[in-house]
Amino acid sequence: MQKTLFGSEEPEKKPEPMPQPQAKNAEGAVQKTEIKNETAPSFAQGEKENQLTNSIIPEKNQTRDEKTHAPAPVSGNAGHGQNHIHSNADRKPDYDGFFAHARKIGDLALSFSNPIVIHHLDCDGLTSGALAKQAFLLKGRTVPTVMLKKLDDDSVKQIPTDKDLVVTDLGAGQVELLEALANKNIVILDHHPPSKETHIPMLNCHQWGFDGAVDACSASTCYFAFRHVGISAELGIVGAVGDMQDKNGFSGLNRILLNEAVEKGQVLRTKDLRPFGKVTRPLVSFITYCTEPVLPDLTGNDKACAVFLKNEGIETYRNDGQGNPKALCYYDLTVFERKKLASALIRHAYEKGVEERLIKDMVGDVYLFPQEPEGSELREAYEFSTLLNACGRHGHAETGIGACLHDNASIERARELLAEHRKAIRAGINLAKERTVDAGPFYLLDGRGVISDTVIGVVAGAYFSSGLVERTKPILALSLDENTQIKASGRANKDLCEKGLDLGEVMKKSAETVGGFGGGHVVAAGASFPNTPENLKTFLRMAKEIVEVQLQLK
Repeated sequence: MQKTLFGSEEPEKKPEPMPQPQAKNAEGAVQKTEIKNETAPSFAQGEKENQLTNSIIPEKNQTRDEKTHAPAPVSGNAGHGQNHIHSNADRKPDYDGFFAHARKIGDLALSFSNPIVIHHLDCDGLTSGALAKQAFLLKGRTVPTVMLKKLDDDSVKQIPTDKDLVVTDLGAGQVELLEALANKNIVILDHHPPSKETHIPMLNCHQWGFDGAVDACSASTCYFAFRHVGISAELGIVGAVGDMQDKNGFSGLNRILLNEAVEKGQVLRTKDLRPFGKVTRPLVSFITYCTEPVLPDLTGNDKACAVFLKNEGIETYRNDGQGNPKALCYYDLTVFERKKLASALIRHAYEKGVEERLIKDMVGDVYLFPQEPEGSELREAYEFSTLLNACGRHGHAETGIGACLHDNASIERARELLAEHRKAIRAGINLAKERTVDAGPFYLLDGRGVISDTVIGVVAGAYFSSGLVERTKPILALSLDENTQIKASGRANKDLCEKGLDLGEVMKKSAETVGGFGGGHVVAAGASFPNTPENLKTFLRMAKEIVEVQLQLK
């Protein structure tokens, strides 16, 4: 596999609009979403295609971004006492204060005599939990881990009361529940907005002027808490990619993490095609299963993809050292061949009317780990993060933790779970085409009973980014959890959030009106509430009103 680097810039996604299912408005009247088809590529579009393709050229790896952190005075609360909540809108990022506090929180956690790591189920939860576990291992101690799908009145009962708790990717938004526990020692390492001030020691980027939706994930938070004991930055990058914080390049604390990883030779940052499967999928499958964006006439049609590659003069098989034919993956190609394929895919997208922003999003930052085996899912951050999501979301968090720590049996089992996960996502996207309606200020995907609550958010995000709907409004998706409560997941994009959308607030306030709970980030959030027709009606009505106010639709 070539380690050559590429170059380019990026924005937001969107392919050829597809026919929408008939939708009902809030009053139940049938309506249709207006979606305009793009015109054929003009000369200007050809120029943009060339600019995007020409950006995929070899360049030197940058050991540092143009900006590292600017030193700032250490803010007063660097100890383990009261954790004050500050809005990142009214203060500048305090890097030095965060780093000093991170070291103290990390040392405090490592001082616990009877620790257990409590973590969330997604990629960021698994990587942050694995980093905490790795930190203890480097100190010669083995600690147990427990995965929680969510932190609520029921799940908190699973936490052993005789243990010292190291809580990652959970807790900040549910501080009240942790405060009520009998556990003597607790620390929280999280990137979600804190719900209140607390006496529990916490490392949270929001308290130091950063945005937990883009500047830090829980894995990067854990990295800074424990980096002084020698943990790898690799898992911090995987966690951030899994939390989709890389879409416009890393910022804030994530950027510092990346710089350190590059300098240590732990990551190779490139500009390249972004769609999933560059390391492990044969070329025909790489294009066939591309939904980022959906490529008209290619996505879902393996025969058409094979013909496309043949017409472009790109080999799909090559003899190995023993003379046996081997199916080629993207990174098996030479730099010239990869640039040729990227150019062909970009040209095809323009010709088929895929929206320009989505086409530009096909190229962006890609993170390769040169110390991982070639051809392995662990070689590239996007594939690694998806592997971990498959483990956590299919009930095998311990497998994901093992894969993070390079246990071979866990990695093999994770690959089996990944196949199931990708199949579930594809099936979910197909269901989304049939079950998504335009509900006015947002799209509504009703996946209750047919799409698992563990993947509903992933499906909503994938469908929203596929180009099958215009991304001029957020998407809310519904499913049922194991207790038949309604789970709601919301997804949006940067443009909508810059206009005032805050899905965390939408989910929190809407769920509270029906006796549930919710929250999250401005761009992605979730909620859970009792399953009754009246509750659902009230939740959706409240969500509609809040989104309309945030986006000034009324």
